[in-house]
Amino acid sequence: MATSEMSSRQTYSLIKKAYNKAGRNPITTASTIRLIQPIATGKTFYTFPILQGDTAQTYAEASLLNRADAFTATHVGIFIGGLTQAGLAATGANYSLYPYNSIAVEAAQGNGEILFNNSYLNIAINNVQYLQNFDTRRFNSAPIVQNNLVTSTSVAGGAAQDSLFGDAGFVPLVPTLQFSGSAKVDITLNLPQSLAAAIGQINIIFRGFLSLGASNLNK
Repeated sequence: MATSEMSSRQTYSLIKKAYNKAGRNPITTASTIRLIQPIATGKTFYTFPILQGDTAQTYAEASLLNRADAFTATHVGIFIGGLTQAGLAATGANYSLYPYNSIAVEAAQGNGEILFNNSYLNIAINNVQYLQNFDTRRFNSAPIVQNNLVTSTSVAGGAAQDSLFGDAGFVPLVPTLQFSGSAKVDITLNLPQSLAAAIGQINIIFRGFLSLGASNLNK
């Protein structure tokens, strides 16, 4: 599993100790940052703004960092979303997230292998490169695919679903990444060639701990 209770407790303890050493005691809780960018035909370089107000894209399911807060990222995952299981563009937030080249992804994108096998994630904070050429093969989590296999012909809608778990597609960040609402954060995804069709979105999801009011702006 990509996460564990023990490692989460240890990380939480280290975060609290670091803030206490600096004479601060912000409320810190488990949280998620979710960044979304629409797939564009011919595009091989994607940027993912992380701070609220820095992107014109509006997705109800997205979750950005407030400028007054700080976030310690312990895990990261990359997914294709915005697609139904049939590979069609979904309405609103009613869609699945795929951490691999599923039937839906292949039908809509043509080459999901590009994203999940041959691309790179880079993250710089205040112009310092903390994550460099982080290969996306790490995120490829292909389960025992069960799409379109009918398990019972006597039950309506008996087609089984992909056997994905909650941690599928997430990998640990060692060391962790520290995002501050007052910092300049550049998150980029580099593809060797563009995806075949402009359907759906690329999701980058960080799991970790949110510290309220802990941005450097509040020192």
